[in-house]
Amino acid sequence: MSTSLTGFPGEAIYIRKLRRISSLAALYALAIPGNSATLTIQNQTIGPGQSDIAAVSLSSAGQAVSALQFDLECDPGLTVLLFPGAQSEASGKALYATFLPGGSLRVVVVGINQANIGDGQVLRPLVRVDAQATQGSAGIRITNPSATAPNGAPVELSPTSAIVTIQSGATSTSSPPVGVFNAASLLPGPVSPGEIVTIIGGPDLTWTSSVLFNGLPAPILYAGAGQANAVAPMGLEAGGPVTVRVTTTESQEIAAAAAPAAPAIFTVGSAGVGPGAILNADYTLNSSSNAAAAGSVISLYATGFGLLSAPTADGQVVPGPVSTALPVSATIGGVRAEVLYAGAAPGLIAGVVQINVLIPAGVPPNSAAPVSLTAGPYSTPAGVTVSIR
Repeated sequence: MSTSLTGFPGEAIYIRKLRRISSLAALYALAIPGNSATLTIQNQTIGPGQSDIAAVSLSSAGQAVSALQFDLECDPGLTVLLFPGAQSEASGKALYATFLPGGSLRVVVVGINQANIGDGQVLRPLVRVDAQATQGSAGIRITNPSATAPNGAPVELSPTSAIVTIQSGATSTSSPPVGVFNAASLLPGPVSPGEIVTIIGGPDLTWTSSVLFNGLPAPILYAGAGQANAVAPMGLEAGGPVTVRVTTTESQEIAAAAAPAAPAIFTVGSAGVGPGAILNADYTLNSSSNAAAAGSVISLYATGFGLLSAPTADGQVVPGPVSTALPVSATIGGVRAEVLYAGAAPGLIAGVVQINVLIPAGVPPNSAAPVSLTAGPYSTPAGVTVSIR
């Protein structure tokens, strides 16, 4: 899911307005009966291991709507990647998302402007069905919806649910957004040498596909319907344009750019935000029920930190520690944290970076403390958290 968590001035004001929905919303609904905006999500038929777009659309019922907030809940066997819809982009809004306890995904569509969000598609969730999923039905639900008008007044918002029919032999009925995304954050942006990327493209990518970055072959980690995960070659020159050529039965070119680093932290879920892929000092997975102690060391796993201090072969497992060429720093809960090691993750493919960080002793307990890393001047997107006891 492509979710932008980059902050904008004034965004907190709008989010607070969204959370102020209370009895005023009920009074507003009584004053104008039947004048309720609605959010709808499409039903889909998708095969195991396949993916498709299930558009979320707004019908405002003639009201001015400038901000939206709602939760997406998926049944087991389904995951989503989030892309903004045409109406969100046309109104200059940003898409924010974060995982909530229990696994639902909170989505906020908001901006620093007071422009109305037009009727139509506001969100494009790319719905994936697990390859091991059995035939039948699974659900996607929109819950806890709220909306505001440009003046901050609440707007009644009614949600709907969708049924995903899991059926062998089903084919995609809509084309996912085409582009190159960081495999950890699921955000578009410049590509760095050694970065693990998710390429969204044609509907028939297979293991026999080839992926070239400016003519350099990229190791393919996964290829399936409409998607491939690959590792940008270490020889990719930072700066300037990049042409990503994906070849199956035919070739497709995707334009991108290159940068020395494009760091992002892997997360436990599939949205690029929420609990990070972080190990505690005893090598167990960090979670709200298995929090790390202040003053202990945690290991974060990430990608997009650029070149390493010693040459590494594309697509090969790194046998031992090799530090990053760029200096790496960290903050936990807004407090600067000491980085003990930043480099290749021994035993994993080149492109996966391991950062060992000492949690500052003064950080208070927090089941979702924000964590941030930088590689040189490049920072990881906001939205990744660690649990501290």
